[in-house]
Amino acid sequence: MDLKEINDKNIFPRELFSIGELYSKKDVSFISNKNIYNSSGVVSCLNTLLLFVTLDKSEKPDTQKYKDFFKNRKEFFWESQDPTRNKSYGSIDNKYIKLMLKGEITTILFARVNVGKKSKPNKFIYCGTLEAESYDTAANNLRPFGVKFRTLEIPKEIPREMKDLINWRPLEKSSLIEAEHLAIAQPISKETDLEDSEGQGRITNQQLKKAIEIYAMNKAFDHYKSQGYATYDVSSERKIGYDIKCERPGSTRYVEVKGTQNNGWCVFVTANEVDKAKKEPRDLFIVKNIKHRYDIEEFEYKCEGGEVKIISPWKPNSTKSSLKAIDYKFCPEK
Repeated sequence: MDLKEINDKNIFPRELFSIGELYSKKDVSFISNKNIYNSSGVVSCLNTLLLFVTLDKSEKPDTQKYKDFFKNRKEFFWESQDPTRNKSYGSIDNKYIKLMLKGEITTILFARVNVGKKSKPNKFIYCGTLEAESYDTAANNLRPFGVKFRTLEIPKEIPREMKDLINWRPLEKSSLIEAEHLAIAQPISKETDLEDSEGQGRITNQQLKKAIEIYAMNKAFDHYKSQGYATYDVSSERKIGYDIKCERPGSTRYVEVKGTQNNGWCVFVTANEVDKAKKEPRDLFIVKNIKHRYDIEEFEYKCEGGEVKIISPWKPNSTKSSLKAIDYKFCPEK
């Protein structure tokens, strides 16, 4: 394929680039009819998304001090552009960003420690292919979102030119800690659906998962206490199939509690919870749209907001009586 064909088709020719070698944006501009030299840090090609990253942003205004850094040669943390300033690549809804997170487009990293002199800017080091492992679900297009990438091509014997790059860290340790915790909020797997945020979604970040569970439980406690019930936390008793027992004269309620960051009412319920609910009436207390942030001083997640839906009585139905699934995805009627 000649250079004209590469340019016309807007294809990134990986075979022409070498790990650890230096390239300017001008050196890369032959691949596209777009003006890469004056572009932002993200450039989309037909088959590839290019990230041009300068790690040290000490000279940048606070609004552009994005948290980008290597944790080690295998892990790279990247923060998107500000969606309030750049709606193209700052939004998780951008088609190329979605493809990047789903692994359906190749993501290539060019990085440098600092800009260098204005008259002679430093070139970028070609770091090869990245694979998104997890991302920040709490940004909600209101601020930049973080992504944790796995590097796929940096060798164990790190090229000399790359050592300063990989060893660089932000001066503020708090920035590094916050970026790491936000970027691992939602692991990416075959179950991750970036097109549909109507369901509960599975969270494998156990600290965040626990924070959301506790927040939803406290919401439920407050609600039933306001109705005159004495409430008892029985969530540790797994076999009984509910989380809270509520009592007041003449009334006892059993409550299963579910919390989700997403904006739909669909939640995951275990086979045991379904079986128990079929045999004995209970409430399903759902809190959706829970927002969270990582408190870097207390080293824990803080939750806020959320909308509540109470299904009472909850009567889950399955058309397959022989279903042996470990759990179900329950979607209440709207």
